[in-house]
Amino acid sequence: MRSEKVQRSPVNRRKVLVLHATYQLGGAERVLQRLLTSLASYLDVHVCALYELGVVGEQMQQAGVPVYALHGRSRTDWRVLPRFVRLVRRVRPETVLTIDSPYPLLYAVLARRIGLIPKLVVSVRTFAKAHRQREMAIARRLASGVVDVLIALSETQKRVLLEEGWKARRVEVIPNGIDLQRFSPAGDNLREQWRIPPQTPVFGIVSMLRPEKNVSLFLKAAQHVLAAIPQAKAFVVGDGVQRAELEQMATQLHIQQQTVFTGVLEQIPAVWRTMDVAVLTSRVEGLPNVLIEAAACGVPAVSTDVGAVRDVVLDGETGYVVPLPDEHALAERILYLLEHPDERKRMGEHARQHAEAHFDLRQMVDRYARVLADV
Repeated sequence: MRSEKVQRSPVNRRKVLVLHATYQLGGAERVLQRLLTSLASYLDVHVCALYELGVVGEQMQQAGVPVYALHGRSRTDWRVLPRFVRLVRRVRPETVLTIDSPYPLLYAVLARRIGLIPKLVVSVRTFAKAHRQREMAIARRLASGVVDVLIALSETQKRVLLEEGWKARRVEVIPNGIDLQRFSPAGDNLREQWRIPPQTPVFGIVSMLRPEKNVSLFLKAAQHVLAAIPQAKAFVVGDGVQRAELEQMATQLHIQQQTVFTGVLEQIPAVWRTMDVAVLTSRVEGLPNVLIEAAACGVPAVSTDVGAVRDVVLDGETGYVVPLPDEHALAERILYLLEHPDERKRMGEHARQHAEAHFDLRQMVDRYARVLADV
């Protein structure tokens, strides 16, 4: 996987400072964890959080990656700025990589404009979030002329970013990548542990339980599916601020006996191998990692049409993409896949092939290493 361009001696490896808001537990942060710990084999990687380290930050630190927290108390805690300047002067990075948030970008742009950092790379990993569009627009305007490389997750997102007014000397498309050996159709599932008979239809969502993930739509669709197939089971895997509210909603919809809230689970490959259909109901996404994981495990998906979902779910080939927020279309497609096992198997096999061709972790790491080494 290494190339002549990327390989450097230990004393000459390019020093990269990666700046993100926080490394709390989440799908996007797990992708970053795999990316940054792998990049540490190629480059001298240092990682910084504007706020607290978070679980993922602590795990990267334990893996030997230098990780720093600037302990900001809010988005507008401007005491973070002098702390960031001091850190840059101490670490002396050749390149700063910012991840997806307007405030890390603002700090990096300021440091770039006053000459503290030679190169700036910006990775935008989600489509615009309504609650921060104004902040990102300001950061985008201030960044004009100083961004060396802009990294998008997909060609779809690249078009959107350029339409929004992003400017950079170079634009690269680097999709998320996952470990295709860990996430595969072969391996254990959780049906015995969850006491689910082999023939029981199972569908579910793996998500943080927060508003933008729109899990209430999943429950509304599940009500229709479970009415049509009473023996089926719906699973909600994950946790978050909305868990109690969503559990109450399941009770109000009279599906609490058929719906299981598992909390956070670590054995996600086994979770996907337990499912017949993967579901995503988000209002906002970039390139959803959970759908890539499901595809790699040979599970077809039904998803709302947001972000770059169509780059993962090939509508009618590896699953279905439905309009947001059409609960009836969502339920109809889930039902179709549950009731047509041959078609479900065919789509699952195609999903695995698509993941192998486009979403390999090794490809993602190699492409980031090349960009950061050669910027």
